Amino acid sequence: MSDSLALPSFLTDNSVAAAFKDAYTSFSERRAALGLPNPGTLDNISREVQKDVLLSNFMFTGLRADLTKVFGMSPLFRVSHAFSMGGSGNMPPYNFSAMYGSPKVFMQGNLGSDGGLAAVGNYRWTPKFVTKTNTQIMPGGQGLMQLDNDYTGDDFSASLKAFNPSYLEGGLTGIFVGSYLQSVTPNLALGFEAIWQRQAMNSRPESALSYGARYKTADWIASAQLQAQGVITASYWKKLSERVEAGVDMNLQFAPNAAAALMGGPSRDGTTAIGAKYDFRASTFRAQVDSTGKVSCLLEKRIAMPIALTFAGEIDQAKQTAKLGLAVSLEIAGEELMEQQEKMSPEDMVPPPF
Repeated sequence: MSDSLALPSFLTDNSVAAAFKDAYTSFSERRAALGLPNPGTLDNISREVQKDVLLSNFMFTGLRADLTKVFGMSPLFRVSHAFSMGGSGNMPPYNFSAMYGSPKVFMQGNLGSDGGLAAVGNYRWTPKFVTKTNTQIMPGGQGLMQLDNDYTGDDFSASLKAFNPSYLEGGLTGIFVGSYLQSVTPNLALGFEAIWQRQAMNSRPESALSYGARYKTADWIASAQLQAQGVITASYWKKLSERVEAGVDMNLQFAPNAAAALMGGPSRDGTTAIGAKYDFRASTFRAQVDSTGKVSCLLEKRIAMPIALTFAGEIDQAKQTAKLGLAVSLEIAGEELMEQQEKMSPEDMVPPPF
């Protein structure tokens, strides 16, 4: 069977194929000798600032309570109940969630009291290749389907995404995103992202190309992205001490509009946010101020092993408004599970393909 699948000899046993093979082998050996690290993905090029220091992914308003019951650690299996009241976001009053994770499979489902449904299913084909799916059904009937294929090489990361792909109209519609990030030195990584989209067959397809760069040292990281339609984003992360981190994130848009065309130039709109994170022994404090006049803070306090409190506050100086949020989290796990976690070997600690 293997002989039947092999390429014909005239394609492999010739001078051109031999020269190409030698060149590729030499290039691979020199590339491996550099010892370049994996730079991460282009989506997370500024994750230290946007997803860890700043409050974009942590801020909330109103009252919230999360109750989680852990049934297993390897494989991971837990269910949670979330209650919220007085929030200004899209979170329903009640949300039920179930999660299952193993070194190869990760599955999570969320069902809200408003009828919204979200399901995530990931599968790790190899240690370097992961396929991710994300499906959402909104309360109004709208749906979203996302397919991701991520490959993590020794010194590069490649990704191919599809949002609501379809061929039912007689042609390909949806949004398709391909990205690639390559380490060129031990500190510098360069990459690009290409987007192709077509909403319907009666509309013209659109494409865009953006570029990204990331420079990392032992205690600071700088990144920048030049996106389509004149959008520039830049961030800087600095580790001030063992427990203190700080970051700056800037977004600048050069967007043309009708009024700007009459004046002879594009409009310029930008925001800058500065934040800091401090890790105490049993709590974490984050603070942020931006150029629009908003001052925000968030405190996460671990009272005991199963109980955690979170306080969030925001003051908008320009609009003269204030927002507050308070959350209580309770995670219950039996003593057997705690003992199981302590006895787990490093081989069993492989995280699921989140």
